Amino acid sequence: MKSRFQQQMIRLTGTPTEYRYLLAVSGGADSMVMADLFVESGYHFAIAHCNFHLRGEDSDRDMRFVQQWSEKQNVVCFVKEFDTLAETEASGESVEMTARRLRYQWFEEVGKDYDYVVTAHQADDQAETMFLNLTRGTGLKGLTGITEKSDKLLRPLLSFTADEIRQYAKDQNIEYVIDVTNADEQIRRNKIRHTVIPALESMNPQLVPTMCHTSRILQQQYGIYQDAVKKFMDECTTRKGDTLHIRRAFLDNHPYKETLLFEILKTYHFTEAAVQCILKAEQPGRMFYAPQYVLLVDREEYLVYPIEKPEEVEIVCHDLDELRQFFDVERLVIDGTSSFPKDRDTLVVAPSKLQFPITLRHWKEGDFFYPFGAAGRKKLSDFFTDQKFNRREKDEVILFCIHNHIAWVIGYRSDERFKLIPTDIEFYTISIKDLSFFHLQKS
Repeated sequence: MKSRFQQQMIRLTGTPTEYRYLLAVSGGADSMVMADLFVESGYHFAIAHCNFHLRGEDSDRDMRFVQQWSEKQNVVCFVKEFDTLAETEASGESVEMTARRLRYQWFEEVGKDYDYVVTAHQADDQAETMFLNLTRGTGLKGLTGITEKSDKLLRPLLSFTADEIRQYAKDQNIEYVIDVTNADEQIRRNKIRHTVIPALESMNPQLVPTMCHTSRILQQQYGIYQDAVKKFMDECTTRKGDTLHIRRAFLDNHPYKETLLFEILKTYHFTEAAVQCILKAEQPGRMFYAPQYVLLVDREEYLVYPIEKPEEVEIVCHDLDELRQFFDVERLVIDGTSSFPKDRDTLVVAPSKLQFPITLRHWKEGDFFYPFGAAGRKKLSDFFTDQKFNRREKDEVILFCIHNHIAWVIGYRSDERFKLIPTDIEFYTISIKDLSFFHLQKS
């Protein structure tokens, strides 16, 4: 394994002994084997360890283990401790995504003095990632999996399976810690690792190497795809100042116009649902929003430019397709088994009362509504006071308005005037999907 590893390093870097490496080491089998291989190969490296404080004493145990190993090997060890749960609550991301973001942000910061940052991802991680992306829903990019080299990031163990790594650890008497949460199949990656992959290996015992081979093929194909997309973008887009101009004529007759427009707009964080609505929009003047950008439908072009004053953002939805950019919308029939959502993130309204256009906007002084379950009219400012909102919470409130009447203070309270009545036989449920662009701070 040592010889194969060194060959990998030569292939990835050319002359590995000339560089300085920062190794991401958790204390588990993969990263400790990687660290041992760097020691045995005589490469110059330091250790970086993240303590996310997600597993109580086990997190601190892992940190001490890595520190002690580094001290024994006379290797510099950088340690960073995170309040991951607080970060998760603040960001709205999953714990997994928050930890990943924090980890790579810190690696970028502490790795500035090193030529490469090295992680211990291996072949089984590659297969798991490809299946995980597939279950989440992905395009070609997600199916390419993990790359061996990206800028300063190296993953020299990607060609080694978990079994090979653990056998090497056993043969070389390499100590490591065990993360007991890796057995928890409530975590999707673990479910794939312990249930899905073993089931598929009964059909193909070489499943993991096969998936790694597939990943390499898809990465090359994705490179060809990206070259073709760039050529198309060079032909159909121009930039003037901070505005991107997209010529509609280049898209209208293209058989893959939806994919191509999404590739152009994804860097501006427009969703696939938004792209579908944009392509259906024929009338000039229609506007579509991403977190920090707006797209204007012009006669011959789409114009994409930054949102300069987020407090003035006002979105008008002319039909259900446009509404579905931002909400999950479902139409249901009322019968004896009907149950009505009671969570604050869902509006229940009869089809007869869901009339377009619907406007989404921030609140302003003088706004009022009729809170569901309360008697009479109330100013929004008084409603905020009752709810003990701070300034930031008030600034982030979004209103769902039907013909200029507030039907829903989104995420808080619907309006009495739009509730279901006994003669209603159907209803819509409208649940929040993506309103991220509204959550920019108001000036």
